Amino acid sequence: MKKGKMQIGIIGPERKNLPKNKGEQRKILKLAGEIGRGVAKEKAILITGGCSGVVAAASKAAYQNGGIVVGTPGRERGTAIPWTTVEICTPIDIGDYLFAGVLSCDAIIVIPGDAGTLAELAIAYRNRKPLIFIKGFQEDILEKLEFNKRKTYPYFIVNSAKEAVKSALKVAKR
Repeated sequence: MKKGKMQIGIIGPERKNLPKNKGEQRKILKLAGEIGRGVAKEKAILITGGCSGVVAAASKAAYQNGGIVVGTPGRERGTAIPWTTVEICTPIDIGDYLFAGVLSCDAIIVIPGDAGTLAELAIAYRNRKPLIFIKGFQEDILEKLEFNKRKTYPYFIVNSAKEAVKSALKVAKR
């Protein structure tokens, strides 16, 4: 068992990269909010890139439910979204979460959707971070990218935000 609180990451598209369809946007942001709320209620720490879209929806929900939200916004303090409890600044500026965020997570919940998320997914995969996907949200992306060549890779497909949080916490404890 790992020391301290579990650190659960969430990756997904920024607001500008969400689907153009408003109904799809609402569906994705609602899901992200449910994930953030679930992580907070389980007393785990939410690790994010500290930006807009999926991360903002999850962060806001976690923060409003008493959770700790860590963001990696870039070089400058005060540049993360308002629901960030702790900012981790790095000299990278763009893609801070690629390394500082991904490597700090015990498990990562994935909502695919843009190039940044894909880069984070690749780094997480390379570092064998457990990944949790939700049915109906490109859960087959690893197969499409042929990332699943290693049969022992720790990734899981679940049916809901609640199951995603439960699964992330379960694998994070290993």
